[in-house]
Amino acid sequence: MKKENHTLVSEFTFQGFSSFCEHQFTLFIMFSALYMLTLAGNIITVAIISLDHHLHTPMYFFLSVLSASETVYTVIIIPKMLCNLIGQSQSISLAGCATQMFFFITLAINNCFLLTAMGYDRYVAICHPLRYTVIMNRRVCLQLVWGACSIGLIVAMTQVTSVFRFSMPRPNFTAVAEFTFEGFSIFGWQPRLILFVVFLVLYLLTLTGNAIILTVICHNHQLHTPMYFFLSVLSISETCYTLAIIPQMLSSLLSPQHAISIPDCATQLFFYLTFGVNNCFLLTAMGYDRYVAICNPLRYSVIMGKKTCIQLAGGSWSIGLSTATIQVSSVFSLPFCDASIISHFFCDIRPLMKLACADITIKELMTLLISLCVLVLPMVLIFISYVLIVCTILKMASAEGRKKAFATCASHLTVVIVHYGCTSFIYLKPKSQNSLQDRLISVTYTVITPLLNPVVYSLRNKDVKDALLRALGRKSVS
Repeated sequence: MKKENHTLVSEFTFQGFSSFCEHQFTLFIMFSALYMLTLAGNIITVAIISLDHHLHTPMYFFLSVLSASETVYTVIIIPKMLCNLIGQSQSISLAGCATQMFFFITLAINNCFLLTAMGYDRYVAICHPLRYTVIMNRRVCLQLVWGACSIGLIVAMTQVTSVFRFSMPRPNFTAVAEFTFEGFSIFGWQPRLILFVVFLVLYLLTLTGNAIILTVICHNHQLHTPMYFFLSVLSISETCYTLAIIPQMLSSLLSPQHAISIPDCATQLFFYLTFGVNNCFLLTAMGYDRYVAICNPLRYSVIMGKKTCIQLAGGSWSIGLSTATIQVSSVFSLPFCDASIISHFFCDIRPLMKLACADITIKELMTLLISLCVLVLPMVLIFISYVLIVCTILKMASAEGRKKAFATCASHLTVVIVHYGCTSFIYLKPKSQNSLQDRLISVTYTVITPLLNPVVYSLRNKDVKDALLRALGRKSVS
């Protein structure tokens, strides 16, 4: 267990323009005047665009958003700079500094991409004037703005986390430089070797199954449908998900008390959360796809177009990235001072927060709220989809039609029940002192569920079996 002695500062002091002592008042007057002009100009711009209906166009929409963003951007920096110039407190707390940096980066990057969106707007207006209103519709404008804001938020969270990872003040403490996995060290060498062989075989089967699914879907044009598009994306996500966890776990089984550095632990947690949350929302998108296919079959190809599928998949990835960034930022802003043994076989949120030498009440509440959003919300949406699906199926006159409709949902429903059942038990239950039980349950959704997806979708799906048999040169399943 590596430890390092640290004495952390609790605040910073700005040097600012202290070298221009004689001219600080002049600079104060000049910067104050420019600041007032900036605020007045942006407020006038936003007010005019809001009140004049002739200016309710994409160009001026982007301009109003840019003006609002620029206003907040200056509010974050200039007032503090002016206070420093007139000799008031030139210090800033760590929390205040991190907050200022977060909003500065968020809004600065947001402005960069807003200017890019405005450039694209001018390109469409000049190069495609007849299609301008179609291309630059309200939905596209909102997507461009939200995209700019999301990029700014993600970059800011990443940067602030990187800079202020050990920023919580605690004088003269010994910071932990690495963690050690407890894993399955409670078992003897022989049981660990058996677990190693079992998990390795399951892992190889998972990789093989996902590779086969992807190959079959890519090479068979009959499977180029929304349902199999989502299945292929899920297979890629599940493969990356297992790569983030299982190799480390297998290594820990052979060498107990396996150590991992804090940056590596943060990286593992980031990818685990990204792909884990992504899988939840991909399963939700697949549930929506089944709802449309059964409840609105005549409009299926219109509703589930290529653009919609890409947006749903992209939205799942975006939610996964955002959640991972927020959670990793939250966990690794905590100080780790004494304990360094993680009661788990990979870096997970709750085992890590238990090691923090600080009050984690707010962090735990935030983790619970995020868990509710990324677990309960998709479950509710899937539940609603299947209620509507079942109602539609029961109204079918043909028994054969009902059987076929149920068959198309069986694979997805099986995976959903196992996936959400295990993850909900871990992340939505109260605190548990039985860490071994939690580890064994975690094996279900880190090792077994990723294998379950390709197995279920291969063995229970006639289209996939037919495509696989054709690829092997055999006859289709009758």
